[in-house]
Amino acid sequence: MSVLPESVWTARAGGIPAAVRRRAEARPGRTAMTFMDYSTEPQGRARHLTYGELAARVHAVGTRLRRIARPGDRAAILCPTGVDFIVGFIACLYSGVIAVPLSAPASYRHNDRIALAMDNCGCEVAITPRSARETVAKIPLAAPVRIVCPDEAGPDPATPWAPVASPPGATAYLQYTSGSTRHPAGVRVTHRNMAAAASQLVTALRFDEHSTMVSWSPFFHDMGLVFAVILPLTRGFPVVQMTPLAFVREPRRWLRLLSDHAATHMLCPNFGFDMCVDRVPAEERAGLDLSRLVYAGNGAEPVRARSLARFTEAFAPYGFRPSAHTPVYGLAEATLIVTAVPVDREPLVCTFDRAELNAGRVRRIDDGDTRGLTMVGCGAPMGQEVRIVDPVTGQQAGPAEAGEIWVRGENVCAGYWAQDEPADEVFDVLLGGEGGWLRTGDLGFFHRQSLFVAGRRKDLIIVDGRNHHPADIELTVEEEVPAVRSGNVVAFSVDTGEEERVVIAAETRPDANADFGGLRAMVRRAVAAHHDLPVHDVVFLRRGTLPKTSSGKLQRRACRDRYRRGALIVAGDGPP
Repeated sequence: MSVLPESVWTARAGGIPAAVRRRAEARPGRTAMTFMDYSTEPQGRARHLTYGELAARVHAVGTRLRRIARPGDRAAILCPTGVDFIVGFIACLYSGVIAVPLSAPASYRHNDRIALAMDNCGCEVAITPRSARETVAKIPLAAPVRIVCPDEAGPDPATPWAPVASPPGATAYLQYTSGSTRHPAGVRVTHRNMAAAASQLVTALRFDEHSTMVSWSPFFHDMGLVFAVILPLTRGFPVVQMTPLAFVREPRRWLRLLSDHAATHMLCPNFGFDMCVDRVPAEERAGLDLSRLVYAGNGAEPVRARSLARFTEAFAPYGFRPSAHTPVYGLAEATLIVTAVPVDREPLVCTFDRAELNAGRVRRIDDGDTRGLTMVGCGAPMGQEVRIVDPVTGQQAGPAEAGEIWVRGENVCAGYWAQDEPADEVFDVLLGGEGGWLRTGDLGFFHRQSLFVAGRRKDLIIVDGRNHHPADIELTVEEEVPAVRSGNVVAFSVDTGEEERVVIAAETRPDANADFGGLRAMVRRAVAAHHDLPVHDVVFLRRGTLPKTSSGKLQRRACRDRYRRGALIVAGDGPP
């Protein structure tokens, strides 16, 4: 493997704007990114963005930003997956303005989430295509903003290339969290964090000048932004982008792009692998060649052993190798990835005693044991320190104990923009007298040097003094009740004032029997048999209405809140 010196990018070297400028001067016609548009042509239409074009447009928009904003001001990027987003993001880095990547607004909705984030950080500027100018102008904000349209900014040859020299510790952008357990908060990602994350990814995931990536992750999410934008632009290898909607409508498009472009790397949530198996029939797989894939990253939600096995079985005839499966663990507060399975090594799949694990102890048992929970390891730390800590005592857990996952490294971010909880509860926490640790709020343990993630601490279900991990209960329902849609089950508890009661909310498969009474009985029997836990209520929801984050994570607390208010959209209510 050949790794060029430029792969270890530092803030001192000028970051992404400088890297784009150097490549534009050396080879202006070289493709930086390819965007696939399926809106008008079923087979997709490619739009190639060259380094020469990218540098010119970044200069134009960056110059405009320097005239209307000061370094440290915030600019919301309200662009869909495409050239305008890339130009807007790099132009912010060029001008020293703090980028705030958010979802593209729509004229048919209230855009309340966008307004909440923009008001939270006090955006002075909004970057959006001219086609969305009026929609952005109507977003109800606490203070007016100036609107900059990347597709309106013309070349400015009279102004020299003069990016702002931002200190490594300065905030580069705000990554608003997906809000799986609380209200969204803007994570302050520094230039140093970006450099560290890029270097760690290149080293651990075996990127070189021959690498090629295909991605459908949204740019406003950390998976899409760090992995599919920051990394390829700092390293200089090609990436093919498609929108999340294009993937969800027809997953075969993504598989075809992986094949046609001889992709070596990809990263998506677990549900993406299931969608490829469930919605791409055998006759549509003909001609695929996935043999070049060395890294099929799986993250952003619990990694299921069944999903890995099904994908391998379905696509091994087309060159896919089991060793390409690469489960990862990460979070926005650590600039994406924390641990990863080594490339070309199959992930560790083990069964652990469920009762022992619920009590905080780790004991491996035989596969197939009915008392067990089968889990997938997410590999070793990727250029950073990871510890398992007792969340109550704050002391490091023993080698056979589960606890909260703590992380320390240059990739760990600077904190939240507007703190909604004390800083010493999340960032720069002390462990053994040493500071700099991030409390992730996730529970897990190490086994055979691989991190296993058990779930969120705040999501724990405690009934009669016993802990139950929601993900474990959800997996049981998925495996024992075939009518339930994989990845669309939520388990949570409600407090009646006298006791905690368990509720299951789930969506059913399109071809499922509509005998909801019989299905409820099946769910209750499965949970009772495997967890010795009574289920108070089972709610079947209309397909597509289960609360999730932008990356597909289940929002258990939001689901519980809607259940309490009677706001869940129950199957059978209204039109299908």
